Amino acid sequence: MENEFVIRNAFLELNKSQLEELTYSVSIGLHPWYLFQKTIDNCVDEITISASSKNVLAIGEIGIDRAINTSIKIQMDYFEAQLHVAEKYKKPIIVHAVKSYSDFIPYLKKTKVPFIFHQFNGNQHQAKELLKYNCKLSFGKNILGHTQFDLLKHIPLDSFFLETDTAHHVSIFDIYVRASEIKGVKMDVLKEQLFFTFAQVFKTT
Repeated sequence: MENEFVIRNAFLELNKSQLEELTYSVSIGLHPWYLFQKTIDNCVDEITISASSKNVLAIGEIGIDRAINTSIKIQMDYFEAQLHVAEKYKKPIIVHAVKSYSDFIPYLKKTKVPFIFHQFNGNQHQAKELLKYNCKLSFGKNILGHTQFDLLKHIPLDSFFLETDTAHHVSIFDIYVRASEIKGVKMDVLKEQLFFTFAQVFKTT
C-alpha cells in the first residue's frame, strides 16, 4: 500500500545497536507463548536497555493467553513487569489477549499507558468495556468476512487500528477498503483519522 507505515514485532531477538539500524519501527516484548525463554529479570533488563531506541515505538506483544498451558499467575507476573517498563518510558503496549479481556480491566484502571489490543476478537460487550479506558482495538483479516462486521460498525472511528499481522496472503489495502465500507466513510477520511489516532497514541507529532 502506498505510503504504508508498519510497526513490526521484534520480540526480544535484537540488541539495541541492531534495533538502531532498522529502517522501520518495531515493538519489543516477551510474548506469553515464549515466557519460558527468559527469566522476568532478563526480560526486563533487555527491554529496559532497548526501550530508548528511536525505532522502538511500543512494548509488545505482551499479555495473557488463557488458551495455553502456562499458568495465569506466571503470565500476569511477566505482563506486569513489562508494563512497568512501558510506564517508565511512556510507551504504548500492544496486547496479546486470548479469552482474557476482562483480566486487563484492573490494569487499565490504574495506568495511563495506552493499550492496543492486537487482533481484537471479542464481542461488543467486551469492546465497550475496554473502550471506557481509551484503549484502541486493532482489526485484521477477520473484517474481510462477516465475523466482525457488526462489531467494527459500532466502534468509534478514533478507537481502532488496522493490521495484517502474519497473514501474508492478506493485503492491508483490502483491509482498508473493507473497513471503509463497514464504517461508511471514504478511504481518505479513514486514512486521515487512523493517522491522527496513531500520532496521538504514539506521540509522533
